[in-house]
Amino acid sequence: MKKNRGSKKELNSYIESVKASQKNVTWPEVLRGGRSVDELFWKGARDASIIQRIGVVILALVYLMVGVVLVSMAVDQGSWFEIAFAAIPFAVGGWFIRNALRK
Repeated sequence: MKKNRGSKKELNSYIESVKASQKNVTWPEVLRGGRSVDELFWKGARDASIIQRIGVVILALVYLMVGVVLVSMAVDQGSWFEIAFAAIPFAVGGWFIRNALRK
């Protein structure tokens, strides 16, 4: 029985796509890649994959947990300043979750 193998043209296009995806270790590509991550976090990229969106939600949960810890410390100490300061991680975490769920 003969196995159905891809053509040489398909193999070459696959190799080129792998090489292109691994090019991001030199300076211009690093800048381009960083820009796309910033866009995903702060603006909500519409073409982000589900794995990228899950990663953004996990990072947002870290920010929310920091906010919860700051609020609990502020309640124990009775400090309103720390409660106001805890609003920053809550806002960043909420913004990230908003952008991760936006399509």
